[in-house]
Amino acid sequence: MKSEKAKYEGFLIASSFIWGTSFVSAKIGVEHLDPFLFSVLRFLLGSLVLVLALVVLRRFDARIFRDKMIWGVAGINAVALELQHLGMTMTTATNAVLLIDINVVFVAILAAFVLAEKITRKIVLGLVIGLVGVAVIATNGDLSSIYTGSFLGNATVFLAGLLWAFYIVYQKKLLVRESDVLLVTGAVILLTTIILLPLTFIFTQSYAIDGEGAMSAIYTGLFCTGLAFLLYNIGLKGMGATITSIILLLEIVFAMIFAFLVLGEAPTAITAIGGALIVLSIVTISFGRNGREGERERI
Repeated sequence: MKSEKAKYEGFLIASSFIWGTSFVSAKIGVEHLDPFLFSVLRFLLGSLVLVLALVVLRRFDARIFRDKMIWGVAGINAVALELQHLGMTMTTATNAVLLIDINVVFVAILAAFVLAEKITRKIVLGLVIGLVGVAVIATNGDLSSIYTGSFLGNATVFLAGLLWAFYIVYQKKLLVRESDVLLVTGAVILLTTIILLPLTFIFTQSYAIDGEGAMSAIYTGLFCTGLAFLLYNIGLKGMGATITSIILLLEIVFAMIFAFLVLGEAPTAITAIGGALIVLSIVTISFGRNGREGERERI
């Protein structure tokens, strides 16, 4: 049973690693493409790969699109993504990271009511340690920085984080009900793309695409959207929603590492301390836990 738990944690850590690289690739992408155009391109590419895999493996089943929860989860994902981009035009990136990643608190509360997940002392301790780590990294040790953005921008990115809490919990509920993780992932990403299309037409100001922007969109779409969402869903199916959201805080640590390696953004001692706290939070909730193991899934 411990090996099963470690396997699912491995999938989540892998998705966190890939999503950590997405911060660098997305930063490059939005410097060369309109951010809303970049969003729809990455999801379009991700959905095409996943749907193609479903067709080749003969696992595509159109009946899943009659499930209202699939549409709801995809809608939440699409709106949250656009709210994040909109909010970041009115507030600082520091505020956005802090106010979005605070959603682990709402995941824990929602999971207790919707999924009947128990909130143990270890989970609470890991949650607190992880949130402190996020706050340290996001503010660079200066809590006064959270007041530097506009109220409207702060409220918008906070709402994005809140919506993603609902996304995580109801995606977990969906994965408990459905056995084929690839089918669920492909359906959600495809529907997210469909919902993003009209939003893109409304908010996109430029449709110009250059080579560097195209390469960034291709990488982010294939790996950070198609592959990473699949790995994440496999891990989420086998783990609790609350624990999953805590483990995903690792993407901040990976993002910091890749920002240094690719963009030359050297982490400060404060950010290193924050990263260590996030790792400690994962260790706290991962060891000595006797929770219910996840269902076996079809990957």
